[in-house]
Amino acid sequence: MKRYLAGLAVAALSTGAAQAETLQYASAFPEADVFTQLVILWGNQVSEATGGALDFDVVPSGALVPLPEALDAISFGVVPSGMVVASFISGTIPAMGYMEMLGGLPVENPSTGEAMAQVWGDVDALFAEHGIKGLWGAPAFASGVICREGHLHTRADWEGLKIRTAGRWQAQQVAAMGAVPVPLPPSELYVALQNGVVDCALMTPTIVMSARLYEVAPYYTNTDLAGNATITVMNLDTWNGLSDDERTAVQTASDAMMQTAATAMRQSAEDGLQALSGLGQVYTLNAEEAAELMQYTSPVFDQVAAGVTEGPGVALIQALASFRH
Repeated sequence: MKRYLAGLAVAALSTGAAQAETLQYASAFPEADVFTQLVILWGNQVSEATGGALDFDVVPSGALVPLPEALDAISFGVVPSGMVVASFISGTIPAMGYMEMLGGLPVENPSTGEAMAQVWGDVDALFAEHGIKGLWGAPAFASGVICREGHLHTRADWEGLKIRTAGRWQAQQVAAMGAVPVPLPPSELYVALQNGVVDCALMTPTIVMSARLYEVAPYYTNTDLAGNATITVMNLDTWNGLSDDERTAVQTASDAMMQTAATAMRQSAEDGLQALSGLGQVYTLNAEEAAELMQYTSPVFDQVAAGVTEGPGVALIQALASFRH
């Protein structure tokens, strides 16, 4: 994965010596995280395309603004650019609840990158209502459940378990499977699993590895679904204040990164699963088990759709729903 990103980065090294306008970018994740690395690559591509006239200073680990506050901070121009995550913004932008949930975005037929490109006009229009320009994004892949004791094959295995969730609609999916959703800050999750405060947590392979959750919850059930998109955005006034050439450079780099990010995030998840399999026990749902999961959680998608009755969110949900059928 690192070699893949490094190879892409070679072509993105800036050679221009022009005076640069530098925009801060608020990343919620550590510098070594794959999405942060993709942001750095994207920023280098913009810098190269503008001859060094526009640079991004990527500030990692939520040091610039905490993730729950990122949407407002960027909307109000406190921070010029950064990332937001669907599970943290679906309360403000209800249609994003669809992109929060497991299975909210396709993996194949169409590919995730193709699907994101198809719906991006609606995503951008949603953000514009909040004074924000949507640029590019990608979901988490191989989303699953890490547990203290055993894998979750069927709904009967979920029944009654206390499962940490991120976001309102993920919580509804967990409840639909008969489990008890528990909101917890990520910083408390390791100890909560260790002490049995929760039995399991919705998770991704890369976070399991980086947080060493396999030490206290060695059973990972891979749903093989994509969801909870992370999205790069910019304050709309900042966007409008760029020159035509700068906007073109940012848009071109963003369109390309939509595809690059989907590939890189999926590869990162596969690498994480492989690494995790050597430290814990990984099980991937078979077709029948995956179908049962989607059967029980399907009404939650309908609940999200029912709450969005006008504007670009309607078109977004209609398109995303078509990918599920």
